[in-house]
Parts: sequence; C-alpha cells; structure tokens
Amino acid sequence: MKKFVLNLLFVLLLAANAHAHTDGQISTNVLPEPLPESAGQLIYEEMGCPLCHGYQGAGDGFMSEGLDPKPRNFTDLKVMSRLNDMSMYQSIKNGIPGTAMPAWTLSDEQIFDVISYIKTFLADSQMTIAVCMNEHRKVDVRNLNIGRRYVLGVDQQEYLKVSSVGDTILVEPRDSKVQQYFKDTKRRLLRTHITVTDRNEEGHTALIAVRITDCVKFN
Repeated sequence: MKKFVLNLLFVLLLAANAHAHTDGQISTNVLPEPLPESAGQLIYEEMGCPLCHGYQGAGDGFMSEGLDPKPRNFTDLKVMSRLNDMSMYQSIKNGIPGTAMPAWTLSDEQIFDVISYIKTFLADSQMTIAVCMNEHRKVDVRNLNIGRRYVLGVDQQEYLKVSSVGDTILVEPRDSKVQQYFKDTKRRLLRTHITVTDRNEEGHTALIAVRITDCVKFN
C-alpha cells in the first residue's frame, strides 16, 4: 500500500514538473487544477484519484488507458444510479479485488467527504441541507434549476423518505431507523444524497446532499 502511494506521488511530481516548464520558461504556477474547494476534493486530489478517475471524475485519467477494468465514470447517470453511498464506502475502505482500486487508510468522515465530492461530478446544480432526525424539510426544486417534470433518486432509503408535489420536494428522515443507526454506530451524523433528474432536459441532474443529525426539533 505504501509503495503504491509513493508511486502515485512520484508520478504526480513528474506531472507537476512537466507542467511547470513550457517553452523554456519556469512557471510559478505548477498546479494542474485550481485549489480544492472542499475537504472531499482535497482528499480526492491528494490521494491521486485523478490519475485514474480524472479531475472531472469521467474515468479518463492518464493512467486509465492501461487499466482493465476501466475506472468508474462518476459523470455517468446509469453508473451512479447503481452506485449507492455504502457501496462506494466499501470500495474506498477495502478496495475492489481484481481492479486497480486499492484500499485507502482514511477515517469514516474523510471517506464520506470524498463520496460527497464524487457525487458532485454528476450534478449540474447542487445544495446541502441539514435536518434533525425527526424533522420534515421542504425543498423548492426551482432553487435547483430543474423543471416541473423530474425524477427523484434516493440513496439509503431505509433512513430517508422523499416525496414530491409540484415544485416541492418533502424530505423526511425515518426517525426510528436513524435513531437506531446512531445507537449502533455511535455516530451523531448520517450523510446521504437525493438526485433530481429533469425529464425534459436529458442529462440535467441536481444533487441534494442531506446531513441528518441526532438533534430533535420541537414544533
């Protein structure tokens, strides 16, 4: 594992060096991409994920051509609709046998940060909401630049119920299930996602990142 990470770092340094020298000039900007805007993006880039998955998550990193099977394309709706948060968690934590995907030594929080970042590759627009485990939250789809005809996708449906009427999406944590999750895992935060796909505009997808905490809301 350590050898694999060292090899990735070596390749990244070579790539940065090559990028820094053009036409005999030495550039002070050796970053191939802008600075990370989130914890998940920082981990994704520092761990060398773009080498295989690409900076935009399309599975087209410069090492991808020599891999079989190919890295996952996180911008493909069909691929992502079959890939829930827990399967991604297991892939990152334990690796995928028979592929170039190694196991990574990351905390659960770091892994979920990476998952949240990966989910954004698919989204044309996105938002994050935080809810208490007994709270019902309404989301106006017009804030997501989605038309009135849309399809909802829910990750971890055992913990989250989602329904819609017109321009409104109702987000309802299943409080008894969520409470049991907190008890079993000793955690105070459960993260999941809702995808909203526009039926009229093919490929346009919005992402709602949902953070359920162990607080209780009193009406």
